[in-house]
Amino acid sequence: MTRKPSPSVPDPLTAAAATAFLNAQEITTTDCRGCGAEVSGVNGRYACGVCGWTNHWSEGHNQLPGAHEDPDAGA
Repeated sequence: MTRKPSPSVPDPLTAAAATAFLNAQEITTTDCRGCGAEVSGVNGRYACGVCGWTNHWSEGHNQLPGAHEDPDAGA
């Protein structure tokens, strides 16, 4: 037996937080240091799909959230 999924209405606070988060993201592009392919990333963090190179997390354009901000922690 299957039921049709009921449409959910997003919580306005959650929607506002998601909007703020997405507005802070920037798609950036650079050349891969491993093979020279053009790679795109978010806020200066890259991973090359050709050779597997990734830049160090600290090279990004902003601070990463701390463990205390992880909504999945302890889940």
